[in-house]
Amino acid sequence: MTAPASIASRAFDPRPAVAGLMMAWAGTSAEADPLDSMLAGDAADRRAATRSAMPRFRPPEALARAPSQSATTASVTNCNNTGAGSLRAAVATHADVIDMTALACSTISLSTGAIIIDHDVPNVVLYGPTDHRLTIDGNHLGRVLVHNGEGTLTLDHLTLTNGSYLSGYYGGGCIYAFGSAVLQDSTVSNCTLSLENYVANGGGILVKHDLTLNSSVLSGNQALGNDKKTHGGGAFVPGNLVVNGSWIRDNSTFTVNNSASGGGLYVKGSAQVYASTISGNMARSSGGIDVLGNATFSNSTISGNSAATSHGGINVLGSLVLDNSTVAFNTHESIEFGAGVRAFGVLAHSSIVANNTSTENGHNVDLLCSSCFPSGSKNLITASNSDLPLDTIAADPLLGPLADNGGPTHTHALLPGSPAIEAGSNIHGFPFDQRGHARVFGFAPDIGAFESGTDPIFADDFEIHP
Repeated sequence: MTAPASIASRAFDPRPAVAGLMMAWAGTSAEADPLDSMLAGDAADRRAATRSAMPRFRPPEALARAPSQSATTASVTNCNNTGAGSLRAAVATHADVIDMTALACSTISLSTGAIIIDHDVPNVVLYGPTDHRLTIDGNHLGRVLVHNGEGTLTLDHLTLTNGSYLSGYYGGGCIYAFGSAVLQDSTVSNCTLSLENYVANGGGILVKHDLTLNSSVLSGNQALGNDKKTHGGGAFVPGNLVVNGSWIRDNSTFTVNNSASGGGLYVKGSAQVYASTISGNMARSSGGIDVLGNATFSNSTISGNSAATSHGGINVLGSLVLDNSTVAFNTHESIEFGAGVRAFGVLAHSSIVANNTSTENGHNVDLLCSSCFPSGSKNLITASNSDLPLDTIAADPLLGPLADNGGPTHTHALLPGSPAIEAGSNIHGFPFDQRGHARVFGFAPDIGAFESGTDPIFADDFEIHP
C-alpha cells in the first residue's frame, strides 16, 4: 500500500492552516491541509435529522475510501470474535486495508482481548459500513485495538467501546497506536485506563505521534492512577492534535495524589481545533484541554469543563489563537483568573470568554494571560487578569444553555438582546459558523461560535455519531 501522507511529518503552523480550514469547510478545496480537522453529535435519533446539516470536511487523501492500487485488502464477512471471515482473522493477514463495509451486523464483541495489528503493517485503514453503525466492543477484557506499526492507524465509520487496560506501563484504554491515528466519522467511548504503578496516559486513546479527529466523538473515557500522574482522559497526544467538527465530552482523569490533567485532551505538541465542542470534561487541572505547545481554536465551543484546582477550560503553555469561538461556563476551584482560558500569549478575534467562574467564591475569572496582554479585536470578555483591547465588550453575553441548536455539535445560542449580536468580525472569511449555518447574517457577524438568525445550509454527505 502506498503510505498515506504522514501528518506527523508536517511542520505545524497554526495561522496558515486557518485558510485551509476555511476552504475545506466551504467545500472549495479537495486537498486542504490535514492540519484542519474534527466533528461529532449526541443521540442516535438525531443522526438522520442532522446528517445534512453542514458540508462534510474534505478529508486528506489518506482517508479516501477507494484504496490505492498497491493496497492489499482483507474483507471481514462476519462479526465473530475469531475464525474465518472475522476481523481478527483479517488483521492476521497483514493486509493494510481491512474492509468491513459489507457487514450487516452491528457489533463485533471481543471475548479474547484486543485486536493487535503487527509492526510489519506500518499503515492500516479499517473501513466500517456507512449505512449503519458498527461497534467493536472490548467487553472490558483489554484494549480494543493495538497498532504496533510506525505509520498511521485510520478508522472510518467505526465505534470502539468498553476497552479496559488495567496493567502494564503503556496507556490507551481503547486504542494504542505506536505511530499516529486518524479517526473519520468514528467514536471512542466508555474506555478505562487504570495503572497503579505507572503514569496513566490516554483513557480512550494513546498515540505516540499525532492524532487527527474528523467528524468524531470521544466520550465517557477515563484515565485513573494511583501515586503517578495521569494525562488525557479522552486522548493523550505526544505530537500534534487536529480536530474538525468533533465532540470531546464527559471524559476525565483522576489520581489519588491529585496529579491529573487534561480531562478531555492532553497534547504535548500543538493543537488545531475547528468547528468542535469540548464539554463536560473533568480533571484536577486543565479540565477541558491541556496543550504544551501553541493552539488555535476556530468556530468552536469550550463549555462546562471543570478543574478541581485550576484552568477549567483551555490551558495552553504556548500562544493561543482564538477566532469566532465561545468559551463559557467552565469552572475551577482557584480564585485566580484562568477558569476559561490560560495561555502565555492570546490573540483573539470575535470570541466570547465569559461566565467562567471560581467554585470557591463564584466570581467570574475568565481569562489569564500569563506575563502577557491579550491582543485582537471585537471580543466579549467579562473578566481578565490584564488589560484587554479597547473595543472589548465586558457585558453578560446572554447565552442559552449548551444544546442542540442545529448542526452536529452542541452550542450556546445567543439569546435576544445579547450584546454579541452583530458586534463581531470575520477576519478569516469563514463561510459558516460552528453549526454549518451562514457565518454572517445581518449587517455584521455575531461574536462567538454561534451566528444567530440563520437558516441551515444542507449537504448530502454528512454523518454524526453519539
